[in-house]
Amino acid sequence: MSSQDGLEHELDVLLAKAGATVPPHLKGGILAGYRDMKVMAAKVRQPRTAASEPSNVFSLKGFARTE
Repeated sequence: MSSQDGLEHELDVLLAKAGATVPPHLKGGILAGYRDMKVMAAKVRQPRTAASEPSNVFSLKGFARTE
């Protein structure tokens, strides 16, 4: 079984579990989106340092009132 077949099977299982049906002419697009989502999720779920936190990346000094 290729990884493409495995990914399609995984999507089929998830769709069946959700009770969703996908028309055959849309299946390729849904599968491509699912593949991209898995790639993005793997990139997001990585350890990050405190320097990567938004509160340390953006400065609010320009928006703070000085009154």
